[in-house]
Amino acid sequence: MAVDNTFVIKKIQKSECLYTVFSPLTKMPYIECDEETFDDQVYVFSTEEGVKEFVKEKNEKKIPLQPFKIPNEQIRGFLTSLFAIAANMVVYTDEAGVSRVELDQLAPKPDMEKLAKEKIPVLNPTLTLTVLYFIQELRRPVQHDPVKLRDMEEEMVADLIRSRFILALEDSEKKEDGTPNLRIPFLKTQEGDKYQPIFSDFAEFRKYAGVNVKKYRVSNLAFADLLKFLQKDTKGYVVNPAGFSLVLTREQLTRVMNDYQIGMPEEKKTEEKAPEAAGAPETAGAADTAEAPQESKENQE
Repeated sequence: MAVDNTFVIKKIQKSECLYTVFSPLTKMPYIECDEETFDDQVYVFSTEEGVKEFVKEKNEKKIPLQPFKIPNEQIRGFLTSLFAIAANMVVYTDEAGVSRVELDQLAPKPDMEKLAKEKIPVLNPTLTLTVLYFIQELRRPVQHDPVKLRDMEEEMVADLIRSRFILALEDSEKKEDGTPNLRIPFLKTQEGDKYQPIFSDFAEFRKYAGVNVKKYRVSNLAFADLLKFLQKDTKGYVVNPAGFSLVLTREQLTRVMNDYQIGMPEEKKTEEKAPEAAGAPETAGAADTAEAPQESKENQE
């Protein structure tokens, strides 16, 4: 029997403010898969006390979370942004108890089919979701279940392979001959290792570029092309450096390309099944221990 959430929906939309939880491990809203319904759900609270209690309970389970206040004028934007991480359910807690509300009852869902046809990826929700689940688990300060982590990585790798990315090029002053002077920005670790930033969607690119967004040109890049555009002196890519900051090293990319026969001529492809996960322990180690690269003022042509 369907539940009438009309009152709850109006209450959420007209609240003076709401509270939610962000994961410091991903710098994004905390999302959780319900064990019974398998909904991908985000938590919202009517009071500061409610969100603080939730954070305390999760922190005791070694799930780092931070409370976040959403003023009324930002509620609609926040709810709409949840489609970008493939959330479909909002779990709302107030003095009356806990209510479950479908996200598309709270905010209009974007036309995903239309957006998928855009040359530059506007949204990449499936990839974002699997990366968030993987990193939320990977970076927890606990002893991990290697089987669980490998399964999560398999899903993430499958979505990485199917995804398109944004490669940003800094548009500097024109060269002497009048041609564009495009440079590839890069990030640098404290050890001096260089990584190139790429983005899963336009929103993540804008977070990175900030007020300098007009200084960049963007290009559409398939996963199969990542190695081709990786500069010789860089270690790899950082996907969404202003967000979940997933490190993909040159070695990891090469291994995935080989294991899944990506970019290989059809006549050379075998009919063998692709192996399980492209080396979960190695990928996990890199994503877990790599120092978050900082943006460098230097660029590469």
